[in-house]
Amino acid sequence: MNEIKCPHCGKAFKIDEAGYADILKQVRDSEFEQQLHERLELAEQDKRNAIELAITKAASESQKAAAVKEAEIQDLKAKLEAGEVTRKLAVTEALSAVEKSETR
Repeated sequence: MNEIKCPHCGKAFKIDEAGYADILKQVRDSEFEQQLHERLELAEQDKRNAIELAITKAASESQKAAAVKEAEIQDLKAKLEAGEVTRKLAVTEALSAVEKSETR
């Protein structure tokens, strides 16, 4: 026989081994369920954090790639505009040379 003290009223009472084992099992099961729930919550939080980190990293990499592409586009536009200016200058010089040769 085991003696157990009631946590509410403080009265002690005796129970047999089977009853004591049942109470002990209930306490263990309750604690196990609580620990399991806490660990599952932590695992779920870790998973959410990992997903957020992956999303942030992917967005950052995407922004970097977009910035590189934008810089490349701006460079190509500048080269295109420079080529256009060079072409217009060459046409103007050629026309000027033709006009000078016609006026002579």
